[in-house]
Amino acid sequence: MSGGARYAQLWRVPGAPMLLVGGVVARLGQGVTVLAWILLVRESTGSFADAALVAASVSLATAATAPVGGRLADRFGANRILPLYGAAYATAQLVLLAATLTGQPVPLLCALAALSGAVFPATSPALRAAWTVLTGDGTGRENVRSTAMAAESTLFELVFVVGPLLLSAAMLIAGPLAELTGSRPGIVGPTAAIVLAALCAGGGTAVLARGRAMRELRPHTGAPTRGLGPLRAPRMPALLFCAAGVAFSFGASPVAVAAFATENDGDRAEAVTGVLIAVWSLGSAAAGLWYGARSWQTPLTRQLTWLLAGLSAGYAAWALSPNSVVLGAVLLLSGAVIAPAMTVQAGLMARVAPASMLTEAYTWLTTVNLSLAALGAAVTGVVVDGPTGAVGGFLACAAAAAAAAVLAAWPGVLAPRRPRAAVDQPPDPVRVP
Repeated sequence: MSGGARYAQLWRVPGAPMLLVGGVVARLGQGVTVLAWILLVRESTGSFADAALVAASVSLATAATAPVGGRLADRFGANRILPLYGAAYATAQLVLLAATLTGQPVPLLCALAALSGAVFPATSPALRAAWTVLTGDGTGRENVRSTAMAAESTLFELVFVVGPLLLSAAMLIAGPLAELTGSRPGIVGPTAAIVLAALCAGGGTAVLARGRAMRELRPHTGAPTRGLGPLRAPRMPALLFCAAGVAFSFGASPVAVAAFATENDGDRAEAVTGVLIAVWSLGSAAAGLWYGARSWQTPLTRQLTWLLAGLSAGYAAWALSPNSVVLGAVLLLSGAVIAPAMTVQAGLMARVAPASMLTEAYTWLTTVNLSLAALGAAVTGVVVDGPTGAVGGFLACAAAAAAAAVLAAWPGVLAPRRPRAAVDQPPDPVRVP
């Protein structure tokens, strides 16, 4: 089956168009909110430290509470829980916006930011759970599961390409709007972006939840999930540890790239950093589409090992770049492993997690990704300020990805060990009729 035919078959899956299009709209704000909040709070308070505190409060609260939302979605149905979370998140973001614009103290802003992060809708985990159900065993669509997961990973990458472009558009109209409102462009632009992001999260999530695929994520009717839930599943902790290494590198890489641009591009560093990150994301998105258009027979654990090894090698190659032009080319190539790796990771999660805990299982990836990305950014910030500069940051990314690759390759960690009898026993003789 050709690549185009696989994506055409995926589009024809009942409920798929809503997952693909609605999923992008519902998450469009995720690519813009962190940067918009940093710009707005910096403009309002005059402090980047205050801005970082507010942005971190959102992310850390989401990391801490995401599994709660996932468990509720599994228990009562994603089509019921997602709209409630979407409405609560949009409202909390607008309340935080009002508090920021009226000059409320930073501790209150952090508290409101944490509240909005705590009710962040588990849209991506629910989408992956929906694709898992739609392409599950016995559906006749098993052959497009990797295509579905690749499309999901690619579209999520594109959210982080389109998001900054939306912020740029908001900043372009900020001047005329500032004259009409009597405010400053540095206030109006990020405010417009935040309002748009809140509307997408609230309205887009509500529409997405009404789709057929989300309604098929039926509530679990057995005994309620208790305690550690999906964390008790075999190989689940190992998979999350692999995700932790990757997430650390993802959080560290923008800091290292920014440091590289500062060292090499002077006054143009901020603009160059944005372009370099966008190029990296585009490489990932293109590779994700390519990966999803093909059928793969290699075991998922082996695919993950090679992809993570490639990610580590790519980071190491960044350290050899003499200037930003060369780094951009290397970023485009090395980004090609990201979406395929995320696709394989999601495929493994679908196999490891109990069917009754799918959404919660995927939210644990959200928790790991947000918390370890924050740690990676903090650690790399210290590294790039040291004598090694950006090169040290790149090598820190490579080390984290390499650790994840080693863990994925270790016998018996993600893939069950082969029984010794099966290894030692000679192959069956060929019977001649």
